[in-house]
Amino acid sequence: MSALPQPPPALPALQILVVRPLRGMVVISWGIILAVGGSLGWMSVSILLQGKLSGLIIAAVGLLFAAWIYNSVAGAYLWVDDELVGVSRPWRSASCLRSELDYLLVDNPGFRRGRPRCSFVRKDGRIAFRVPAKPYGRAQLASMADYLKVSLTGSGSDW
Repeated sequence: MSALPQPPPALPALQILVVRPLRGMVVISWGIILAVGGSLGWMSVSILLQGKLSGLIIAAVGLLFAAWIYNSVAGAYLWVDDELVGVSRPWRSASCLRSELDYLLVDNPGFRRGRPRCSFVRKDGRIAFRVPAKPYGRAQLASMADYLKVSLTGSGSDW
């Protein structure tokens, strides 16, 4: 017997499909972050230079807005491996077993509730997780549904 450590056994290659937001949506979201963050930052600094601490509140609002936009568009991506399907975000990542997934539902919750979303629905009818539909686009979500061998449901007016 050799005293040298043995290499680990060869593992089969893990295949992971990653679906990222459309480049145009990421560029737009970064433009919004820079425009709003820059103007709120400028306003915050000018108020702080006047000796008023309320400028810190404006800076905090700007940072929260930037984090919200980044989390919902630029920082999130969908992924599929051999066993799981999920979304990775800076906050609130989620996943479910591929065998439990029934279909993808694109719906528009209406004007008061926001933009179109894509829900990953389990076979028992519960929603595993939701993502905004627009950043990924219809073509990428349809390709992902085909890859998962599930249906993509929802009317065309929901987009």
